[in-house]
Amino acid sequence: MEKKYIMDRFVSLCYDYLFVLIVLGLSTSAIYILNKYLWNLEHVKLIIIFINIILYLFAYTLLSLKLNGSFGKYLNDLYIEPTQGKITFGRVLFREIIMKQLLYITVVGLLIDIIFFIFKKDTMHDYYLKTKVIKK
Repeated sequence: MEKKYIMDRFVSLCYDYLFVLIVLGLSTSAIYILNKYLWNLEHVKLIIIFINIILYLFAYTLLSLKLNGSFGKYLNDLYIEPTQGKITFGRVLFREIIMKQLLYITVVGLLIDIIFFIFKKDTMHDYYLKTKVIKK
């Protein structure tokens, strides 16, 4: 794997985190402002958490399914191709949210994936979900 290709994947991961932070920040701000001026609900924090979870789990996964990869991969002209089977909603949900996003937010998870990459020459989520990332 070329070093530039590895850099493209790392940059796309950074784009993904930035995209998620912006979208969740905007939705939180919008709900907070609507509550302050229109609704005046007592448990607005629970509503914000619920809506952000729905946005993160379903909207982000549907976007990744539609783009054949995450938003960051789309910006870097990368896409996901299955080596076995086909890409489904559950497969994208598990790949993008569980295996990638939640694993990478911990230093231990990132180190495990780096070690896995050194030995297997592939990321853990691509290896176990039988996918590969291809440059367009």
